[in-house]
Amino acid sequence: MLIATFSVFALDANADWNPQAYNAIKWTAPNQGRNTIAYTTSVGITRVPIAYHGGVDTNASGEITEQNISHFKQWVLERLPSGYCGPVVLDYEQPWWQTLGSKTITHEALQEIISVYGESMQIAKNTLPDAQWGFWGLPLLRNTGEKWKAQGVSLDPLLKQCNGLYPDIYDSNRGKDTSARAQRHIESVLKSAAGQIPVYVFVSPRFTGEGKDHSYFIPDDVFLRHVNGAMKAAWTDATGQVHKIQGIILWDTYGYTPEAGWDELDTKHAYYFQLMQALVEAWEKSMVGVSVETNVVHLPSCKYALPEPKNSETAIDDTPLQHSSQNNFQNRERSNLESERIPTGRIPSGRE
Repeated sequence: MLIATFSVFALDANADWNPQAYNAIKWTAPNQGRNTIAYTTSVGITRVPIAYHGGVDTNASGEITEQNISHFKQWVLERLPSGYCGPVVLDYEQPWWQTLGSKTITHEALQEIISVYGESMQIAKNTLPDAQWGFWGLPLLRNTGEKWKAQGVSLDPLLKQCNGLYPDIYDSNRGKDTSARAQRHIESVLKSAAGQIPVYVFVSPRFTGEGKDHSYFIPDDVFLRHVNGAMKAAWTDATGQVHKIQGIILWDTYGYTPEAGWDELDTKHAYYFQLMQALVEAWEKSMVGVSVETNVVHLPSCKYALPEPKNSETAIDDTPLQHSSQNNFQNRERSNLESERIPTGRIPSGRE
């Protein structure tokens, strides 16, 4: 493993840091990811649920209707145990993403975005209060930059409404080392979280700055260096308490790869998870006796997401929410049984 080539830093205090690796691979068909599931299950990596296609705004129209809310609540019933308190992500990009990612933004435009995102967040929290609801990718790298903030704008009013923050550090600069920038970005996010909200960081095994070409996978050493930037990130509050991320979430999709390459992709994913797991374990060992807060609330088990499925067929999240199954009672019963398999403070076992 290449982990030994990365240095970690020590902080003065008396409690430990236990960062986690998480799975958010987007499966598109049954029987995908068998090697990956076998590995992640064996080491206790759990799966972060994602509400695609707008989250609460289930048709990503920019306006939340009663029908949207009904479809979203149906998704929650089908996918999440009633007492779930782990991480869960709303993928709400359209129609706001271009405006949020622009170099400049007016106060009025930002307030409109914060208003509809805030409405989404309140609905999500009302539906499942203890879950760590948050939006994928927010804040964007642009939103934590000094030039963007110099306009007198901030996403903090929205971020403070979230139960979890899920920024990404996708690498879009093939051939350049952007790990220091990734670290600065996550440190800005930790500062915005202000010691009150857990931060989970999305990473990708592919370079993302290649237009529609998704064939470039990140070399091992570059991937580890980039992820390690997020692991190194820290923010210290006024009392001297150090705050760091709760963990790293690996995202990719089978939609980028032709079916003939799915087995090879599965092998790649399993290997990237091995790299991530080795990295988080190395950090955990190096931080024994160090006081670190990740702001996960409720029970110790809340640091875990859902158990991995035995087959990708039961965890395909790509169907638009308004087209999902109507068999709510059966799915709720399944979710309740899954919840019972999660002992307090322990890693969940596999699920059907």
